[in-house]
Amino acid sequence: RAARRHPPETSSMASVTSTRALSASRAASLRGASHLKSNARAAAFAPRRRRPNHAGKALAYFDDSSDFGGGGSGVDPESLAILQQRLGQRIDLEGEGAERLNKTAGLLLDASGRAIDKDERRKVLKADEAGQAQQALEISYDPEGLFPEVDETSASMLIDKKMKAKEIELQKKEEEELRKEYEAARAELEAAREARTQPTTHDELVTYFFSTEFNEMEYEIVKQRPLLTDDFFAYLAARRDGESDEEEKGKLEALFTVTSNFVGFVDQTTRAMLSPLERMKKLLGAKDKKAMILEMVDNDELDLNLMALLKTNINTARQAGQEDTAVFMEKIYAACAKFVDGA
Repeated sequence: RAARRHPPETSSMASVTSTRALSASRAASLRGASHLKSNARAAAFAPRRRRPNHAGKALAYFDDSSDFGGGGSGVDPESLAILQQRLGQRIDLEGEGAERLNKTAGLLLDASGRAIDKDERRKVLKADEAGQAQQALEISYDPEGLFPEVDETSASMLIDKKMKAKEIELQKKEEEELRKEYEAARAELEAAREARTQPTTHDELVTYFFSTEFNEMEYEIVKQRPLLTDDFFAYLAARRDGESDEEEKGKLEALFTVTSNFVGFVDQTTRAMLSPLERMKKLLGAKDKKAMILEMVDNDELDLNLMALLKTNINTARQAGQEDTAVFMEKIYAACAKFVDGA
């Protein structure tokens, strides 16, 4: 019997066969990829630690590595609540961020384990999102423990210390600038004083004072004190009285008043300074201090000026580190103070 022959394959039939084979291959690949993806997701969310389950309750470890409420994990309160409803048991997740997730999922179910009303679910989820946003804004929010605890007291003290050091540095800089400005102004003033031609006669001295600035008048009177003699004041008075110009006469009268009064003040101050100094030297140089004190009491040589000078020398000696000298003069001061009212 003749063998049964199959009709030869046409190009159209070969194309159909090839297409079917390709589709089957792609479908297998897609099924394989889906299976791998499912395995990967199952591995990612598989519980890492299990405990013995209680009745109607499952425990699983939850790792929220992105943000609370799912992030990259894909777990959210609503999905958890639906899963619990379908399984008919409570599922408690453990791990970072799981406590809030469990709490929110529990609010989405009623007492019988069924999902609450849709509007109520929206309120719960909205409140949950608001809580997440508030927590994320907190300065101390650090769910993963990336930042160590900081001693706020120590940090505050360190900041205060640095600010204080900066203030001291700025103050020193300002003081240095002020000192340089003062020294420059002082040098300029001294140069101007030295550049002035010094008077030698009474007439030149009058002209010298007339050309002196007001704030330099006291300095120049002290400087020219040797020339401010009785003869000079007699010459100045005669020139004033003989002047016919009222304006010039007024200037001479003012010069006479200012110079004569300030010369009297300078002489009195000089005597007040020299007299206590001489008396203090006499007291400190005496071999018998008690006898000298009594003698000075009889001569009315102990007064407040002498006591002030003694106190100044005591402070100066102590600042210089001469404690023995300071103690010695304090004993003399105490002995003299018995005879001076107000000391």
